Amino acid sequence: MTKLSIGLLVIFGLVFGSLGLAAADTKIGVVDSSDILGKSAQGKAVQETLKRKSEELGKNLQKQEQEIGKAMEDFRKQSGVMKEEAKKKRQEELTKQANEFQRRVADADKQMGLLEQKEMEPLLKKLEQAVNDVAKENKIDLVVDKRRSGLLYMAPALDLTEKVRSRFGR
Repeated sequence: MTKLSIGLLVIFGLVFGSLGLAAADTKIGVVDSSDILGKSAQGKAVQETLKRKSEELGKNLQKQEQEIGKAMEDFRKQSGVMKEEAKKKRQEELTKQANEFQRRVADADKQMGLLEQKEMEPLLKKLEQAVNDVAKENKIDLVVDKRRSGLLYMAPALDLTEKVRSRFGR
């Protein structure tokens, strides 16, 4: 081996060895935020609000979709006897209606996203505070969200979900 290779090995050993020591002193906790939010009274209220709004928007969109579908079916039945100019005009009208429907679907999706963001923001702030409090009380250095972290395994002792749930419920 060359002197350069030996030098690099020594440097890597020092750098990664010290990281390993620091990691050994790091306390990690895991929280299932989806479980906490989904089972809390506030989380259930938000879900109910979102469900009602979705149903409200969905009814209007479903009615429009049925009307467009019926109009297209009528057009298919009548297109064989229609003059070419009238057929072209009707196709343009139906295309315009379909495009307007797609725009309304996109608007409804956007409304739902904004409503969810607005409704969830205070809950997420409250959850963050509860996690911070539990982490400080238990002298935990790092808290990972169980569902969003790509976590494949954890020791059950690391799960802080119940502690955070009790703090969140206050």
